[in-house]
Amino acid sequence: MDLEIIFSIANSLALLSWILLFVLYQKRWVYTFLFSFVFVFMACLYLFFILQGIGGDSQGGFDTLANVKLLFGKDEAVLAGWIHYLVFDLFTGMWICNDGDKRGINRWILLPCLVFTFMLGPAGLLIYILIRIIHLKKYPQHPYDPKLVS
Repeated sequence: MDLEIIFSIANSLALLSWILLFVLYQKRWVYTFLFSFVFVFMACLYLFFILQGIGGDSQGGFDTLANVKLLFGKDEAVLAGWIHYLVFDLFTGMWICNDGDKRGINRWILLPCLVFTFMLGPAGLLIYILIRIIHLKKYPQHPYDPKLVS
């Protein structure tokens, strides 16, 4: 299958998942669906393309920026890297929604966090952490409160 089609499928699935997460973040089945189906599907896609892109005869490594660029020289490796971003950003968005819901943070306040997490990953997480600090009036913080874990 054409890599551009896989890229479009992965992007569309991620976008639909983000919309589902924002609209229905208070529904527990959303987290089960994302974690058990979307993430598993995307992880399989990732594994398939990373093995093609970085397997066998690929050059490079993780020790220098130049070697990382060599390592991701094949289109399959770049696609796998993109899927990696999509999955981990979505997982971060899922954590933000779940944590914000348990803490009673309004979803409209979470919206900028989710948009920035979708587009710029760590920037959205930083915005949520700042909102969480203001909401809890506490710093430093733990990623979860044992009293809120269910």
